[in-house]
Amino acid sequence: MKQQPGKLGIREYVSIAILMVGSKGTEDTPNTIYSQVQNAAWMIPIVSAGLVFIPLFLLLKTMSLFQDKSGFSVIQNLFGKYIGFFVCLLLFGINSYAISFDSRTYTNIIRSLYFTTTPTLVIYAILMSVCAYGAKKGIQHVGSVSYLIVYYVILSLIIALLLGAQDSTLQSIFPIWGPGKFEILKQSTKSTTIFADFFLFTMLIPYITSNKDFRKGTWIAFVSVTISLSASMLLYISMFDVSLETIGYPFHTVIRYISLGSYLPNVEIFFFVIWIMGAFIRFSAFLYINAMMFGHLFKIKDFEYLIPSLAVIYLMIGSIPETPLEVTLEFKRFMGNIGGLTFSAIAIILWLTALLKGEFKHAKNKNSM
Repeated sequence: MKQQPGKLGIREYVSIAILMVGSKGTEDTPNTIYSQVQNAAWMIPIVSAGLVFIPLFLLLKTMSLFQDKSGFSVIQNLFGKYIGFFVCLLLFGINSYAISFDSRTYTNIIRSLYFTTTPTLVIYAILMSVCAYGAKKGIQHVGSVSYLIVYYVILSLIIALLLGAQDSTLQSIFPIWGPGKFEILKQSTKSTTIFADFFLFTMLIPYITSNKDFRKGTWIAFVSVTISLSASMLLYISMFDVSLETIGYPFHTVIRYISLGSYLPNVEIFFFVIWIMGAFIRFSAFLYINAMMFGHLFKIKDFEYLIPSLAVIYLMIGSIPETPLEVTLEFKRFMGNIGGLTFSAIAIILWLTALLKGEFKHAKNKNSM
């Protein structure tokens, strides 16, 4: 099937999804999860994915009833004008909160490990400026660049994991259940926010070649990032054991630790360049989706012009915390506890509303004609 002009194909969409969600294994997420469940942290992505599976499946079933409509359009269609507006506003607020402090986390990583003498605000401004430029070019360009670099990102992750595994000890994962099965289930429920981006991707449906490609691409990306996140955390535990709780950014610690013989002792710069390219893609897509949300809420057709203004606002919000510790322990943890559960609840309620309103029966009768 030929790709329609101006639309994302399945490979571009999958590339965006993998870069946006999979990159969470390279920031402070592993450290945060380990501090809750210790050596059982590698199970959390798998169990969380299992918990998210049903809400995501129901959401995709609901979206299939409304061909080529975005997630916000479906919410307002099923919930009505006023309730739908407040639900959409809630989701926009959560996503705005997330992008502000996620981008601050990336700024903290760059500042503390690579450009230690550069002011945080300068690094943050450069990061948001580049991402705003990329988002302003359009989601089609973001998808094309994502497809060009996604293989390099995956390959660099695999190489880093393999090189790091040489000095790892698999015995660190024992006792296998860590603090206990109940605690794993409890933290997995809170960690469903890891996969919250998949609910946001419904905003991109009008820009994807078909609803079938969207559903197929979503499941491909969902399985891929679940495996990569779990494998990454397994390696971090095997390498660092209990000291992982004190390491803020384990991926970057790994790439600073590994070497390719005596002639290439410091290879982190190669991994850093690829990692920062993935970060640009992640926040460019984030900014574009947020601008779409804002435009839909307030009936702004040319929402692309909002992207620079939103980038400045998120920069200002993300600059409020004075230390990286505040970002991780206070702001991001609060969002982690409510984000995934909120998206999952809305997905289930959407499906129930569509079922009670007879949308599924209507679609079945329409297809049988």
